[in-house]
Amino acid sequence: MAGARPVRKVVPKKDAPTPRRRAGAPAAEKRTTPVQFVQQSVDELKKVVWPTGRQVQQYFAVVLVFVLFIMAYVVGLDTGFGAALLKLFG
Repeated sequence: MAGARPVRKVVPKKDAPTPRRRAGAPAAEKRTTPVQFVQQSVDELKKVVWPTGRQVQQYFAVVLVFVLFIMAYVVGLDTGFGAALLKLFG
């Protein structure tokens, strides 16, 4: 059936057309004051589960090892390609 055409899904017609949106600006959202913003920010920060000191140390060590590994990888690539280009063109 390599030449078979896909079958289209038939969507039943609606009884009434979809109403159009009214022209003009969208409904205005209620703006917050700077004080409300700060209060809401503080409330959200109270919900945060902060890591313990031990967890921060572990995450720091993991990130440090990863960054050092990537640095060594890039230095190795740079040195290798530099030496290859020097032999090729030098």
